[in-house]
Amino acid sequence: MEGIILEISPSIHEAFATFNKNASLLALPLISSNGTLQPLPSVHYPESTSSFQVALNEIKAVLDPKTPMYLLLRRNNTLIAITFAPYLADSAQRQFLLEHRHEFVQQLGAEHFSQSLICKEIGEITDARSWNERDLECETKDQPAVHGKGVKCEEDGCTSCTVKDAGYKRTKCRLCDRRMQNPIAPDALEALRNVSTPGALVQITVDPTSQTLTLLLSSQNVLADQLPSHLPPIIPTFNFYTHSSTSLLYFISHCPDSAPVKARMTHTMAIPGLLVHAEDVGVKADRTMEIHDVGDAVFEEQDGGVEGDGGKERFRSVYRREGFVGTELGYTGLERDREFADGVRQCS
Repeated sequence: MEGIILEISPSIHEAFATFNKNASLLALPLISSNGTLQPLPSVHYPESTSSFQVALNEIKAVLDPKTPMYLLLRRNNTLIAITFAPYLADSAQRQFLLEHRHEFVQQLGAEHFSQSLICKEIGEITDARSWNERDLECETKDQPAVHGKGVKCEEDGCTSCTVKDAGYKRTKCRLCDRRMQNPIAPDALEALRNVSTPGALVQITVDPTSQTLTLLLSSQNVLADQLPSHLPPIIPTFNFYTHSSTSLLYFISHCPDSAPVKARMTHTMAIPGLLVHAEDVGVKADRTMEIHDVGDAVFEEQDGGVEGDGGKERFRSVYRREGFVGTELGYTGLERDREFADGVRQCS
């Protein structure tokens, strides 16, 4: 696509004007064909937005790992110009958008944008942790303003170069819990939305053929001492249960030793992605529990903690969902492990 000039048609200006003045619109995608940009339908904010992550989920449908595009995103009452240049996209199309990204912003009007950046993976756009990490980066490092040709602006108070250029910076973590998550059936996702009532139980498993997270059971008014009777003895299941007395929400991973090895492996690998699906609809467990026998699902009466196999909080740290700093999951001993890893690198 060498020598092709970026053309901003009247339809692009019209689509941008509509997007810019309508605060209910979250994103405006624009794709390129032989140097001509074409607007796709704008993405709306969901009617009920509990978090920025919930809003970002709406963008997934317009992103494809083989299709580069410009994506205008509304965040914190400002507009951000994203050049989405995925690794699997045609190299010529990807390079064309990268070369003209500053010109694109200037033609639309730099005064409308607070930031311009490059993303190469879908998760770098659709995962709120990526944006939190960029916020932390902005707090510690100034980003240069740029002219239309991408030249750094050295003039103080220049009104035509208001866009801060973040360029491309790979996230510290590749967010595998979102990149590699199993698809989830709509009825399972809908059941999770209604699991907050005391006594509610939502039971999900991985379909061995489609690898989809499917709903096995959605029930109300399940007493705590009745929970073991609802756990299949030979099928690995994920159970979201709101305690009938304490109202604490438990995530209980039940993986029987009698289940086939492949089923147990598939079950374990699906945990991080399932927890992301749950968080996307506002479900986050107060307690976690990992059991291999139905008899281990015993609750303490005093505080709702989990007795039995491993105590109150027995769960692999990699599946815990608290402690994120940007895209990295923090845990006790993180700095010690980082220092050890850095020492190994220096010796090699």
